[in-house]
Amino acid sequence: MIAVSKDGLVERLARSAAASAVLAALLYAAGLLYTGSGGSARDLLVKELLVNLILVLGLQVFIGNTGVLSFGHLAFAQAAAYGVALVSIPVATKARQLPDVPVGLGGVHLGPVAATIAGVAVAVVLGAVIGIAVARAGGLAATMITLAVLFVVDSSVKNWSQLTKGAGGLSGVPVLQGSGWLWLAALAALVVAHGFAESRRGRFAIATREDEVAAPALGIGLFGARYGAWLVSMVLVGLAGALRVQVIGSTNPKQYTLDVAVLLLAMLVVGGMRTVSGAVLGTVVITAGTEAFRQLGDPDRLDIDRFPDLFLGVALLAVMLLRPGGLLGDTDLQAWLRRRFRRPAGADERAAPQRSAVLSADGIGVRFGGFVALDGARVQVRPGEVVGIIGPNGAGKTTLFNVLTGLVRPTAGTVRLGERELTGARPEHVARAGVARTFQNLRLFANLPVRENVAVVALVAGQHRRGEPAVDVDALLAAAGLTGLADRPAGTLDYGNQRRLELARAAALSPEFLLLDEPTSGMSDDEGQAMVDQVRAMAAMVGAGVLVIDHDLAFITRISDHVVALAEGAIIAEGTPDAVRADPAVAAAYLGTEG
Repeated sequence: MIAVSKDGLVERLARSAAASAVLAALLYAAGLLYTGSGGSARDLLVKELLVNLILVLGLQVFIGNTGVLSFGHLAFAQAAAYGVALVSIPVATKARQLPDVPVGLGGVHLGPVAATIAGVAVAVVLGAVIGIAVARAGGLAATMITLAVLFVVDSSVKNWSQLTKGAGGLSGVPVLQGSGWLWLAALAALVVAHGFAESRRGRFAIATREDEVAAPALGIGLFGARYGAWLVSMVLVGLAGALRVQVIGSTNPKQYTLDVAVLLLAMLVVGGMRTVSGAVLGTVVITAGTEAFRQLGDPDRLDIDRFPDLFLGVALLAVMLLRPGGLLGDTDLQAWLRRRFRRPAGADERAAPQRSAVLSADGIGVRFGGFVALDGARVQVRPGEVVGIIGPNGAGKTTLFNVLTGLVRPTAGTVRLGERELTGARPEHVARAGVARTFQNLRLFANLPVRENVAVVALVAGQHRRGEPAVDVDALLAAAGLTGLADRPAGTLDYGNQRRLELARAAALSPEFLLLDEPTSGMSDDEGQAMVDQVRAMAAMVGAGVLVIDHDLAFITRISDHVVALAEGAIIAEGTPDAVRADPAVAAAYLGTEG
């Protein structure tokens, strides 16, 4: 079954625009109610909320979609703000504040639109350089890089007085009149955030957030996904910084401290960092709550010092204890629209592709320090063939799989797919070449719906395996018996259905070979027999050969055309299932007898 995708660019843009318009309309209505009975202070608070919303959406695009925590986004908003100030302050005013301003900026004066574009460009260019290190590092190292950037930019602004006037900041920036520009910018930021989540790059980034090992093994590069999210987030935080300075009319380092960065992160966490709707709700809740507690702590009322900080701490603590995923969790207007208006893919009846390449590994050696995990291991799988690998615990079966899929670099030997050598290739390159795998320990994208687990891998196939016909995602779900569970989060499935989903997800790559690591682990005999049928059915759908390892000798015997037996990292027997099962060396090593 070959899929003809109906979820095209127009549909994705329409969903993004619709979700953004609804959220913006709700915010606008709430803003009108709030400012209708108040003075200029309320207008200013709404403007502050809109600027913070754009900043938080920038955080959500990166942190929410990649799972990599960043404290440094505010530094790029600060760079944008100073960039706007330097090109928008009138020439005469600038001459008094910055008589020695470098690089010819003294004679530059731009209008608000051009100045905003210049500020965003500063943030994006600076972010593009720093983002290379952040996207490559990942995890805690990436977080520490962003924190260091926040401190470096802050120190640079305070000490480069010729350009920034030091800790006192810059003033005299022309102020934007009214709030229309802010509302349009907030709507645009919502569309960008929604659109990125709907895009191929955004969905890849979300997959890396869910599992940093499984995503590359299915063809998704960590660096590309994270770097794409980082650059888009730079556009949004740059826009927020450019607008903030034009709303206030001045900028100084106190607006971009670590305390402010933590406040913005709290907005993202409280609402729910994995969705745009959560980012919006968190911004509103924290902004409203902070303002309410600021007024309550006023000396004319309760006279409590730093009362807003108390609210912030209690709110964070309550959410972390009661709703670790945020107030909305994974509930999202855009996701609802995707489910509600999704059109099923059309399909034709073209046959599965005919393969000719052979997957082979020869003379594979792997050492971990002084331990020999593999010693001259070999295996060969032909198109349409099912090869099983058996052996006791510690025999090197999973290590061999990891060598074949690029997770472990061998110390000796070669891996080839047809004429293409894959020895030591990165996991995503192995997957894109046509080798997909499952894992001994389940590695699903647990927070994503069942259908998205399969669909995101089909996107990889569409981008990197264009010579292959894309399989029908819905047909794969049907073959796995998961159609009725398509909108359930993968992590909520029972164990057997999770195993079947992992198989369907691997098949969605339209691979030449499926590598299955103990697919019946923890299953009953009946479930194991059903898995035999499903493996053969899905392999036939995509025209893939199969290499499978399992402790269940009966399962290996039923499913395999050829069996390889491993013990202590070396091949001790291979041949037909019956011949290997009867081999005395296998009986001694695998069954624990002298046979």
